[in-house]
Amino acid sequence: MSIDPDDPRLPSVQIADAIRQDIADDLLKPGKKLPTHKQLSERFGVATQTVQNGLRILRDEGLIRSEGVRGNFVTDDAQPPRTRPSGEQDKPSDFEAIRAEVEQLKERVAALEAQAQRGR
Repeated sequence: MSIDPDDPRLPSVQIADAIRQDIADDLLKPGKKLPTHKQLSERFGVATQTVQNGLRILRDEGLIRSEGVRGNFVTDDAQPPRTRPSGEQDKPSDFEAIRAEVEQLKERVAALEAQAQRGR
């Protein structure tokens, strides 16, 4: 699965939603280790920083926990997201949308700084 470029949501939000759905569908059970950042980067076709931003959203929601070098794990008390009527799209809260936008801006700044460094 890759990120949908026509989806108005940020790539990091799409990643968080996909992993959240994996938890809801019991593909990722409580206590289970998530794939590595590199594996998720390859799965979604994005940079590892974008994956990290998506995982940060899930950590803030309490769905996953980070154990340093051991990786990220589904929390034992992870509650699957409530189901919505068919056809109703997920809409991040205003706070999540602002946070995701800030993260996207950070990614853009980092990319521009890297490009400027290569141009010197």
